[in-house]
Amino acid sequence: MNGKILYGKMRLFSGILRSGSFLLFFVLAAFFAESPALGAELALPDLQAKAGQDIRVPLMIDQVDRLAGVKLILKYNEDLLTFKGSARTQSTDSMMHVVNDKTPGKLIIVMASARGIAGRDITLLTLFFSVKKGLTGNHEVSIETAEVQLMSDDLRDIPCKTKPGKITILP
Repeated sequence: MNGKILYGKMRLFSGILRSGSFLLFFVLAAFFAESPALGAELALPDLQAKAGQDIRVPLMIDQVDRLAGVKLILKYNEDLLTFKGSARTQSTDSMMHVVNDKTPGKLIIVMASARGIAGRDITLLTLFFSVKKGLTGNHEVSIETAEVQLMSDDLRDIPCKTKPGKITILP
């Protein structure tokens, strides 16, 4: 009888240990899925504009920790959009930024600061475009990220995915 009781207790303990392991795995997976160390997503929203209209395009990052450096190359259709300028946001006011727009259809953006910024759903920069006048019919134009590099204030690369923005132009 003692052997059966011992065997039953061992099975019970084994089941509890297995359940605890699964629970620990799911808790850790949920924690690390939200961790900025696993990367960020840089996104431009989908927008709608009319021919001849000026538009603001926010450059958003979903989550970041200690972001101190940004290098981006964005491409867009210069036949439909004209770059007008950019502005930092309250979140990135401490960062210096330079936007090279010498080549139509291509923006090279560099941002840097000595101390990194952190947070969720941050607008890094607002880009200003003018939609060409006199367009007939609907058009779609994408602003795509050709290159992205994010760096922390301790000079480590921050992994980053990108999501292009689509602008639907109405006549």
